[in-house]
Amino acid sequence: MFTNQKFSRRSCLKGLSLGVGGALFAPLLQKVAAAASGSVTPPKRFIFFLFTNGFQESGAIPVGWKRGADAIRQESLKGAELPRDIAAFAPFQDRMTIVQGLQGRHCARGHAGDYSALSGVNSPAAGNLPRAQTIDGALAKALPGIFPMVGLGIAGGKNTQATYGTSAWGKGSPIAIQCRPELAYQSLFGNVGATGNDFLARKNLLDSISQDVRSLQSQIAGPEKELVEHHFGALEALSKRDGQMAQLQEAGTLRREAPKMPATPPKSMVDVTAAQCDVAAAALISGMTNVVTITSGVGSIFGTDYSGISPSPVHGIGHGTIDPKLEVPGLEVLRRYREHHSTQAARLLKKLQATPEGNGTMLDNTVLVFTSDCSNTQHCRGTNWPMVLVGDLGGTLKTGQYVSYPMSRGSQNGRKIEGHGNNNAVDEGVITPTDNPTINALYCSLLHAAGAPRDAFNAGTAPAELCGPLGELLV
Repeated sequence: MFTNQKFSRRSCLKGLSLGVGGALFAPLLQKVAAAASGSVTPPKRFIFFLFTNGFQESGAIPVGWKRGADAIRQESLKGAELPRDIAAFAPFQDRMTIVQGLQGRHCARGHAGDYSALSGVNSPAAGNLPRAQTIDGALAKALPGIFPMVGLGIAGGKNTQATYGTSAWGKGSPIAIQCRPELAYQSLFGNVGATGNDFLARKNLLDSISQDVRSLQSQIAGPEKELVEHHFGALEALSKRDGQMAQLQEAGTLRREAPKMPATPPKSMVDVTAAQCDVAAAALISGMTNVVTITSGVGSIFGTDYSGISPSPVHGIGHGTIDPKLEVPGLEVLRRYREHHSTQAARLLKKLQATPEGNGTMLDNTVLVFTSDCSNTQHCRGTNWPMVLVGDLGGTLKTGQYVSYPMSRGSQNGRKIEGHGNNNAVDEGVITPTDNPTINALYCSLLHAAGAPRDAFNAGTAPAELCGPLGELLV
């Protein structure tokens, strides 16, 4: 009798685990702190928007300005003219910080940085497992939503449904990036027509099954017990999520915030970008998640094109090759590409700005990080990794400023790592505490602003002194 019972339990759990499928999206009960006044403190939210092929200095410096050679330059953006690449952020200029001079010599790779861009740790070849946690994964754990994190990819014209290589929970644990907006929509809002009672009914069923699993746990031992415990955790998480989804549905939030997807799935990169930004906005506004990553560094860098902007493959474009149809240099194509991305990102921010929250809007509690996943050039050395931040995250970040670390620091003299080639060499192990801060330091600053401080973020190949929080960014 026990054997049959155990078999049926195993079969049931196996089926459920396959149904859950998204262990990567395993929901956590969102913690919301109540202020002494009884009001609810809005959660802090993060958006990471990554594009590939580099972010040239000129695209992230006010028109007519220079970086400065010998000292940190920190001054107001008031009255500054933004370059074309990021001109779409002009309505948010008082909420904006441009950072020049952060280095990533310890982790830079050519074409696309993969996990390196958000971890500050040298990444293996595309498709391999990450070597460290990425900042979006760290923030998702610190600020869990119904979905801890939502990853959205831009791969126009491709059949790729999901990919890995940008985000990670930790070493050896990648996070899936959904490349098809219609599937991302389905994952988040596929039950938009359900009722709160539907969610509660499934929750009650899951709770009932969980009780049986608890009973089973007391009767087994060894590896089997560990397996059952794993499934039990998944059941509990799913039950919690259904309870939260019931609340959202009864409040009308799901139906109200679900974006209207085109009847035909978008194909061009231009349309995919717009659709993914719509999904991102809806996920944030509806309270599904507090962390979103949008990345175009997916798929094959050599086979992708900027469809809707240029039909030419990105490899030649990134090297400056003349676009045969547009009859303009490839670097101009990249600039147009960044213009489009910043325009869509700004549209996302405007949606948050239009959504009331507390005494202000959702934008007041959000920050967008806009950058390339491979430093400043296609074959990057990581000596300057431009970053654009929009939003003050509830007053925890300084804004309305331009910060540039000196060009004279962080020389390129160092040993080359085997296997990277001449253009993709990584100056690992030669960074000294007198060099410029690393991209790790910016990410460490975000953790501080989120209320999850660390002394340093992923220090190791770079000195810890260069991976800690930046006084130029934190209030």
